[in-house]
Amino acid sequence: MADKLLIVDDETDTLRLVALMLERQGYEVATAENGIAALEQVKADKPDLILLDVMMPEIDGYEVAKRLRQNPETEDIPIIMFTAKTQVEDKIAGLESGADVYLTKPTQPRELFAQVKAILGRAKKAKTVVQVAPPSDRGFTIGVISSKGGMGVSSIAANLGIMLHRRTKTSVLVAEFRPGYGGISLDLGYSNPEGLTRLLKSEPKEITSHAIEMALISHGTGVQFLLASPHPKDAALGNAVDNFNAIVRNLPFLSRYVVLDLGSSLSAVNQAVISKCDEIIVVMEPSPNNVRQTKELVNGLADLGIGEGRTRIVLVNRVRSSVQLNWAQVQEDLGQKIAMVFTPAPELAYQAAASSQPMVLLQPGSITTQQFDKLVALVTQKSVSE
Repeated sequence: MADKLLIVDDETDTLRLVALMLERQGYEVATAENGIAALEQVKADKPDLILLDVMMPEIDGYEVAKRLRQNPETEDIPIIMFTAKTQVEDKIAGLESGADVYLTKPTQPRELFAQVKAILGRAKKAKTVVQVAPPSDRGFTIGVISSKGGMGVSSIAANLGIMLHRRTKTSVLVAEFRPGYGGISLDLGYSNPEGLTRLLKSEPKEITSHAIEMALISHGTGVQFLLASPHPKDAALGNAVDNFNAIVRNLPFLSRYVVLDLGSSLSAVNQAVISKCDEIIVVMEPSPNNVRQTKELVNGLADLGIGEGRTRIVLVNRVRSSVQLNWAQVQEDLGQKIAMVFTPAPELAYQAAASSQPMVLLQPGSITTQQFDKLVALVTQKSVSE
C-alpha cells in the first residue's frame, strides 16, 4: 500500500509540480492550497507525511505545524517544511514549530525524494516499536538527577536513552518528570506535548499501562518519550505524588529500559519515585559549591536507602575553563567515585538545540557520543548482572 503524502502550498504551479514528481515515485498524494484546508484534510484523512510551505494566507506553515503538534491525534505525523525562506532564523522557527526537516526552495528532486524516504522509514520503525508487546519481565529503571538546575540532566537523559536503544537494540522509554519545564520536549522540537499533563490531571486509578501508552510519543530514533509540557503554569502538577507513583509503577512493564528525567533536588515526587529506580545517575559540575551540594544530595539519597551501589556520579564540564576542579579533585572532595566525565562541547550542544536533534545523532562520531557510549556500557553491564 502506497504511503500517503499531503502537500501544502499556496502556489498552484509548485503544488502541481511537486505532487506530480512524488506521484511518479509511487506515493499517493493529496494537496491543500492553504493552512486551514491542510488542517481539515489531515483531520479527514491522516497522511503519513506532510510537505508544508511556510508563507501562506490566513495561517502560515509555522502555525499549522504547531497545531498539528498540539493535537494528540496528529502530533506524530512527520513534517517536512519546504519553503523559500532561507535565513537561519527561519529554519530555527520552523524546527521549533514542529517540523522534522527544513528544506529550502529550490532543491534538487533527489534530495527531496531522499528526505521523504528517510523520514517515512524512521516513522515506520518507530510505529513498529510501539506495537511490540511489552516485555513480560520488569524493565531496568534509571533516574537522572542533580543537586541544582541547569546541569544538563535533560540532555543526559535524552541522549542516554537514544544511545541505549542504538546499542542494545531493545525497547527504551524516556520519561520527563518535570511538568512546566519541558526541556526534552523543546530539545526534540515538540512545542506542546500533552501526554504527561493528561496523566497528571487524571485520577491515579485511571493511570494504567494502556493510558500511558496513549500518552507516549514515538521518536524517529525508535525511542518512546513521555514528555512534559514547557508551559510554566503546568509546574503546579509537579506535586501530584500519587499520579507520578502510578506512572512509575507501570513504566518498567512497557520497556526494557526506562530513563527518568527527575530534574533537581529531592522533592516529594522525587523521593517517592527514586525508590522505584534500579539506578540513580547523579549529574554534577566541577565547582566547589556544587561538590558540596552534590554531597548533600548523595547523603539524602542514602537516607532514602539509595546507597553507593545504586548511584553513579557523572561529571559534566560544560565550559572550557582552567578555573575549575579536575575530576580527581572532585572525586576526592566528594568522597565518591566519578563514573564518567563529559568534556566540554558547547558548540555541539548549541547546534543540537537549534536543530532539534540530540547530540549523539547530530555528530555520531564526536567525543561526546563516545562518552555516552561508555556510559551505556556501564549501565547495561549492571542491568544484565541484575
